Amino acid sequence: MGKRHLKRIAAPVTYRIPRKIFKFAPKVRPGPHGMYESIPVATLLIYVLNIAKNTREVKYILRKGYFKVDGKVIKDHRFPIGLMDVLELTPTKEFFRVLPSTKYYIDLVKINENEAKIKLCQIKRKMMVKGANIQMTTHDGRNFLFVPDDDYSKLKPGDVLVYNLEEKKVVDVIKFEKGNLALVTKGARMGVVARIEEVIKPHPLKPRVARLRYDDMLIETLYKYVFPIGREAPIITLH
Repeated sequence: MGKRHLKRIAAPVTYRIPRKIFKFAPKVRPGPHGMYESIPVATLLIYVLNIAKNTREVKYILRKGYFKVDGKVIKDHRFPIGLMDVLELTPTKEFFRVLPSTKYYIDLVKINENEAKIKLCQIKRKMMVKGANIQMTTHDGRNFLFVPDDDYSKLKPGDVLVYNLEEKKVVDVIKFEKGNLALVTKGARMGVVARIEEVIKPHPLKPRVARLRYDDMLIETLYKYVFPIGREAPIITLH
């Protein structure tokens, strides 16, 4: 059985917290993102957005319904915030998207209200379920069901669904294919935006590698670290 507490010195690098001021840090609850790929709401509001001084103030903000993730009011100060989540501060009508930068895996980019209606969801798993339907599971834990003759059912893991949070439906697709723009989400090239060239399998026992073109150079990173974000240009704000 997992422990409910977490010492700051052992907290994941995503937390972005000073390690030696206090002994403990909030531990994320199970949710749409894993512990090592997310940051709890309390830590985000205190150390990243700097709109609260302590957990008591965080709980007050959440109790009032002032904070939303993907359009839903969040009341749990340990809720996990991760890649591509859309955040809203309702009193100030400010919107942010969670993206990796060259320095931090969890970083925030300010966006406008129209863009806040869109979320990119990368397919991580594809399987057939009851009724011969195709189920796609995305990086944030969402499940999408498609009938076999639907064009969406032909998508593969690595492709990205453009999901409208307001209408609650898929409005577009960005495939993991040559020429499309992609964001590197982890590794030494984290935060780099480049064009997909090809995917190679160097060895049967080794993971797939993606080759990307960046500033007239070919760079390589793991396939699972590459997140398509557009065709000719990114469909989301990156800076």
